[in-house]
Amino acid sequence: MLNHGIGGGRVLLDGLGPSAVNRFDRDVLAQPGARWLILFEAINDIGTFDPEGTKSKADHDGLVRQLTTAYAQMIEKAHAAGLKAYGPTITPFMDCQPYHPKPITEADRIAVNAWIRGHFDAVLDFDAAVRDPARPDHLSAAFDSGDGLHLSPAGYRVLANAIPLSLFQ
Repeated sequence: MLNHGIGGGRVLLDGLGPSAVNRFDRDVLAQPGARWLILFEAINDIGTFDPEGTKSKADHDGLVRQLTTAYAQMIEKAHAAGLKAYGPTITPFMDCQPYHPKPITEADRIAVNAWIRGHFDAVLDFDAAVRDPARPDHLSAAFDSGDGLHLSPAGYRVLANAIPLSLFQ
């Protein structure tokens, strides 16, 4: 098992490191013996896209289209290399103050999650696993590290338990 996640990682644009699309060949396809991919990205793309809330609905629709196109390309490359591609849903982050999420930001997350649910070889519903049932656009307090974005150790345990090991047989 390899973890090539990076802090601040994004699908489309470089963040604290290269974007997922720019490092996909190196971090996934070039790994000897790889058979499965869990592609848990995009929260930072959505969160950093429009913190001031000034972009149009068309701009937000464009972001969703760009993200889902990039996902589709990575799935296609994974399949061509003989890998199964598993898609975790994006977890809620409405309490993340640096991103200043708005209802349209949440709509982007929901739209990308809907796409994920229909296009990967299997879906890992991380959203359902850690959201607050009373406020599904927020992390459950039991799993929030305190910043509304990152999970606590208990939250990461819940995500690990949401992955059926039968997918790797």
